[in-house]
Amino acid sequence: MGSIKLIRTAKTGYLVLAALFCIMGIAMLVLSDITPDMIGWGAGAIIAAFGIVRIIGHYSRDPYGLAFQHDPVLGVLAVALGSVLIFRRSLAVNVLALVLGVELLADNLFKVQTAMEARRFGLGTWWLMLALALVAVIAGILLIVFPFEGMRAWVRVIGISLMTQGVMSFCVGLCAIHIPPQRTLDIAA
Repeated sequence: MGSIKLIRTAKTGYLVLAALFCIMGIAMLVLSDITPDMIGWGAGAIIAAFGIVRIIGHYSRDPYGLAFQHDPVLGVLAVALGSVLIFRRSLAVNVLALVLGVELLADNLFKVQTAMEARRFGLGTWWLMLALALVAVIAGILLIVFPFEGMRAWVRVIGISLMTQGVMSFCVGLCAIHIPPQRTLDIAA
């Protein structure tokens, strides 16, 4: 019983934080007065919280075992990188794109593997997870490899990358985290 609650908590947290990635990405594309300090704090908080959810998810004993299989390591990495963005915001402005790029690249390379395992497992949505993971991998590479001249271009690329990560994570949360039905016990009185 406790395991089902833990799976439900992990799945809900996963979906909420994926939605927050999307919202933050959209905000970065729409708002013209967003500062690097705000980006560092917001992205750091979401990434660190996602790391905690991932660690919880790993220990939830999800029956499919797909979404959280690599998450103890990636969860700790996310908490560490998120903490850097929150507590060292002055440093974060200089390395924000690199930190986000490393997080996106590492996470989504494992999601490519998860999608392939979902295919072998028989999930019909494996192709969607694979396509979204590959787009997110490209976004991570762009953040790492190409330094963007000008603040506006930098903010937009990070916004698009966060939206990509959010959509990918939302898809994985919906398709690859299975909550088994609760069984009721018939007690004869």
